[in-house]
Amino acid sequence: MEQKPEWSARVSHVIAQEVRRHRTARSMSAQQLADECARLGHPALQRTVISNIETGRRRDVSVADLMVLAAALDVAPASLIYPVGYAAEVEALPGRACAPLDAVDRFAGLDAEADQDTALALLRRHRMLEQRVRGVYRRIWDQGIAEQRYGLEVEDAEAEAGRELARELTGQLHELRAELERRGLELPPLSGLDQPAGREGV
Repeated sequence: MEQKPEWSARVSHVIAQEVRRHRTARSMSAQQLADECARLGHPALQRTVISNIETGRRRDVSVADLMVLAAALDVAPASLIYPVGYAAEVEALPGRACAPLDAVDRFAGLDAEADQDTALALLRRHRMLEQRVRGVYRRIWDQGIAEQRYGLEVEDAEAEAGRELARELTGQLHELRAELERRGLELPPLSGLDQPAGREGV
């Protein structure tokens, strides 16, 4: 009875298949892929290395190799490990199968079971709040422009509701920033948060 390859070898085999799939789908030769990897700053991925990865002669693909190959192929790194759309299930961990998209979500820390108190989750929340605040300020700015240019009137209650939402979201954002600082995490810059890009503050 043929022995099943080790899990790490099976993962490498999937990566090899996906590199070949995405390369051929883009009508790229192995040399063109190697040239793009070199352009991205990783010349170690020469044509022969890529060929050896795709044929299985080279079984170990480093994280650095994976990241550059994905960038050169214009795909997400996780899609080279978990072939979403090309497989019904994947072996996300040794002996543990799941749907490819679930594996990608887990890899990216997006699954429902992920700890929402991690640095990754907190910084994602920060980004979401920042985007919402900027969106509200943009709407307030656009309403003001519409009033000035076209004589459109925005109901006072509607305008105040927008300003109140902006204040509330900004408060949540600064509370979260205080928590990030308390934990010793790197704070993302907030330049111009209280104004639309390139505009004076509201």
